[in-house]
Amino acid sequence: MNTISSRELIEHAHFSNAWERAEHTIQRALAGESLMLPIFGPTRVGKTELISTLTATYPAKVVDGVRFQQVVRVMTPVKPSRRSLPEAVLTALGSQRYGRSNAEELTARVRDLLKIVGTRVLIFEEMQHFVENMSPTATREAADWLKVVAEELRLTVVMVGLPISEQVLIRNEQLRDRADSIHEFRPYSWEQPQEHQEFRRTLLGLTEALDEAGWSVPDPHDIDFSRRVYASCLGRVGMLVKLFNTAEHLACDQIIDSGILLKAHAQAIGTKFFSFNPFDSLQELPDSILVQGYAQMLREAHMGIPKAASQVGV
Repeated sequence: MNTISSRELIEHAHFSNAWERAEHTIQRALAGESLMLPIFGPTRVGKTELISTLTATYPAKVVDGVRFQQVVRVMTPVKPSRRSLPEAVLTALGSQRYGRSNAEELTARVRDLLKIVGTRVLIFEEMQHFVENMSPTATREAADWLKVVAEELRLTVVMVGLPISEQVLIRNEQLRDRADSIHEFRPYSWEQPQEHQEFRRTLLGLTEALDEAGWSVPDPHDIDFSRRVYASCLGRVGMLVKLFNTAEHLACDQIIDSGILLKAHAQAIGTKFFSFNPFDSLQELPDSILVQGYAQMLREAHMGIPKAASQVGV
């Protein structure tokens, strides 16, 4: 079942801001600049959707029988190294025959292929792999490979990952000084008025898409309903989509009500930021509870907590 929630791209402010920053960087790269842009944020905020949208905007083309790929999406290997990184780039370029080539030969092949296909931008996703289970020395060496290749070919690198990815820049000061400031792709805060309204606008957009497809959904203007949805996803649009995607699978006769959402949260949301199900009608949800959950989620993600949230008893 291809659900409305799973295929509907809900544009929202934080996504648009990240898109504009990345798009501006790519345009500068296509004009000849060599840049580095880190985009870090927790899980399920829209990073993967951002990468997919960017690569769809700049697809590979075949001109006179020659393939050109200006923007290349690279999955960071679990253990980045001077060998695994060029292998990952070659895989992204559709060239997977490495044979018994050593790290230097693989890197030379990467350089040649990137020149041939006219690549100007490498988008590395899952940048946290440069840090997780890696010693500072290993991180530094892997980051050096990235920096050197980018400098030699005057490439732009967009680095996307979890907030812990910032350690890559801390462990390699040359990469840090070369990179632009980090763009934080943050979840929406309930206590910040503008973010609160933007979250509710995003919820409205999703429910309107369902309504237009013939579904019955709770009134998104109802503040109690908005609170419960927020408590379920804590401002992360990816979790919002996941919640309603599961609700669509559970619903009968295209009706999503509080009972269906109660079940959907229990099945789809595995986080334990609360000891209760937010769609339990007997559970009250004051602002302080929502702020506590948000702060706990940011701590888990290694993100800074806004001052107002940090002053709540958490």
